[in-house]
Amino acid sequence: MKRLLCTVTVLSLSSTLWAQTPTGPKTVALVAAVGDQLEVVRQRQTAGSNLEPFTRKRFPLNSQALNYAVLRGLDRAIEDEEPQARRVLLAWNSPPELQRRLAEAPNQDRDALVLAALKEHLKSLPARAQWDRIEAIVPGYFYEGLSGLGRKLSGLGFYVQPLSNGAIPVEWALNGDAGAAAAAGNLEPEKDADRRTLDPNTGQVGHSYTFIATYMYFQRITLDARTLEVLATKPQFDNVKYADPQSTAVDVADQIPLSVMTTKLLEMAEQSAYTSVRGKSYVSTSAPRAIVPAPAASAPR
Repeated sequence: MKRLLCTVTVLSLSSTLWAQTPTGPKTVALVAAVGDQLEVVRQRQTAGSNLEPFTRKRFPLNSQALNYAVLRGLDRAIEDEEPQARRVLLAWNSPPELQRRLAEAPNQDRDALVLAALKEHLKSLPARAQWDRIEAIVPGYFYEGLSGLGRKLSGLGFYVQPLSNGAIPVEWALNGDAGAAAAAGNLEPEKDADRRTLDPNTGQVGHSYTFIATYMYFQRITLDARTLEVLATKPQFDNVKYADPQSTAVDVADQIPLSVMTTKLLEMAEQSAYTSVRGKSYVSTSAPRAIVPAPAASAPR
């Protein structure tokens, strides 16, 4: 079976192209809508009683780089899960008006805003009549800190923790075992996972109070293609913390070049999309497959 049964589609697909008989393979539309921006959240050196202990900045990324990474993972997952299914790949960036509303809305309202805008966009696609199901990945929003990271993380980005609070220095497991440092009695067992880091150059496991992490919080939403009824929603949060034991940089954020961290973020986005379907025990080790570039999706009407 050929690895690619589908192509990235321009949103003006003709219905004839995707016509199928009722007994034929199911057609699943895969939608990546994680956007074209990433957020950098950094722990403050000092903070007053009225200040949040984190700074937040948003940065644009290549218009569809994040969406394409998500599509690669989602495409492989559905191919492995449903090998007979036909797959249509779509990438959508939220329009400026939605971004403005999201910036002004409280966290608890943002998921609903994104879903409503995505549905409006999908309604405008004539090819939707030929699909059976839609699997969409959209950003999610947090209220509390998880996995030793900052609070209120959303979508994709980096979290920088430069403060060690006078704690132990970086400890590296010589055999790559994540539990080796804890077994030596230097770490509290319940906090071990929060301090687990990877050497960005070798992948060796260590433990550090200071690190820079890639993170992705998202929802995989399953919709009926014809009615756009939500059939299932699955939230997922993934992160990987990095610390370079050989670096002499004073600030942990200067240990690893931005280009390297961006590549690691895209790799994590692809893997996260895959595991949202197949589960963590089914992580694929095959090389990523390129997706043919397609024009950016139009704004919802």
